[in-house]
Amino acid sequence: MIRAHVAVRKNTRSATVLNMPTLWFVVAALAILGLAAYALLLWRKVWRHQQQLNQQCAKQKQQRRDDLIVLTNSFLTEQMPWAEGCIRIKVILDHYDAELGMQADYQVLHTVFDATQSIPTHQAWRDLSSTEKLPFTRLLSELELQHKQASISAVKQLLSHLNR
Repeated sequence: MIRAHVAVRKNTRSATVLNMPTLWFVVAALAILGLAAYALLLWRKVWRHQQQLNQQCAKQKQQRRDDLIVLTNSFLTEQMPWAEGCIRIKVILDHYDAELGMQADYQVLHTVFDATQSIPTHQAWRDLSSTEKLPFTRLLSELELQHKQASISAVKQLLSHLNR
């Protein structure tokens, strides 16, 4: 009788022991599924955010393209000072497409930009006296004589590229 009791006890223990790993397996599987669902939720958020960023970048690029078209047309119809047009076009072109701006066709814009870096702008220009403005005015005239035709060609080519 003692042997039978021990056998019964062993059977219940082994049944309990078999159920415990199964329970842990189910809990682990549920935890993994929960974490996978949460990870999927986070990835969907990241993808949505990336799409929004891409749309925003595309919108900004389109706006810069439109700005460049307006500036190039204004430059070619001489509605702005020559040097100012070169500088503005160069800066926006760099933000629009830096690789395009670095092409040899547009180097004249970089040349004018670099040569005019020392010229005061805005209020600093207004604060200068006429005699203090004179060397800068001469520099701008020399630059225009040297680079006007090349800059006009570059801007025409840029406008053609933008209108494609």
